[in-house]
Amino acid sequence: MEKPTAQEIEIKTSFNKYAAKVWGNKKGIPTLALHGWLDNAATFDRLAPLLPDLYLVALDFPGHGFSAHRPRGIKYHYLDYAEDVIKAVDALGWKRFNLLGHSLGAGVATIVAGAFPDRIEKLVLIEGLGPMTRDPKNSHQYLNRSITQMKKITDLKPPLYENIEEMVEIRSRVGDMSNESVRLLIERGVIELENGITWRSDPRLKIASPSYLTEEQVYSYLENIIAPTLLITAESGLLTDRAYLESRCAKVRSLKKTTLPGGHHLHLDHPEKIHGIISEFLK
Repeated sequence: MEKPTAQEIEIKTSFNKYAAKVWGNKKGIPTLALHGWLDNAATFDRLAPLLPDLYLVALDFPGHGFSAHRPRGIKYHYLDYAEDVIKAVDALGWKRFNLLGHSLGAGVATIVAGAFPDRIEKLVLIEGLGPMTRDPKNSHQYLNRSITQMKKITDLKPPLYENIEEMVEIRSRVGDMSNESVRLLIERGVIELENGITWRSDPRLKIASPSYLTEEQVYSYLENIIAPTLLITAESGLLTDRAYLESRCAKVRSLKKTTLPGGHHLHLDHPEKIHGIISEFLK
């Protein structure tokens, strides 16, 4: 049997262009897939072929993968990604659709599902349920830090590497992914320069946010989600030990939660452990 392959597309809107990988055919269930922070659409390369009933569009967020960076001088704020999602699905002509998100993408999917509940058929969240929050008493510190970092990052020169193998080794030290999974992400996330290769992602992605939502604000989104929701956490992931997880789960009216073996990128390292429960949920 021929191995399923993805189609590369560009989603054009009035002000933005988004790169994406498309799996399946247009007769499938429209599903937008959202990747994690500093990852890209390739994070779904192993899972998507196992979900043949879907017309799955894996989006590169701005500043990630093949999508353009935000304009010079502009920061990346969590809520802006929600607008990117709505612009993308509008351009695709989707009125209602599924959302599948991992980590950052799961947090963004949570926000979108709460802000636009009438447009979401079903919601699948992998290792993420809403954004990180901070104590509002320290808001002045967050703004100071963000502006200070923004001033410094404009003078930074991108690190250069001789080959992808070197980058795979460096990236593998940071997370719990297999080298094969790291390579998939890096191959979509590098750019060649005259004297070497470097990360394609925008350095501004590493700037701290100038402001954060509070838990009460996150609850507002969670309580407004009406789509059936599947939350998948990993036994060795980043979400199971979060103090807020239980209280957030209680705010979603139709939530199914399951914990599976694996790390934060279990959908990429072990898609065979996760595709069955997703397929059954989305039927």
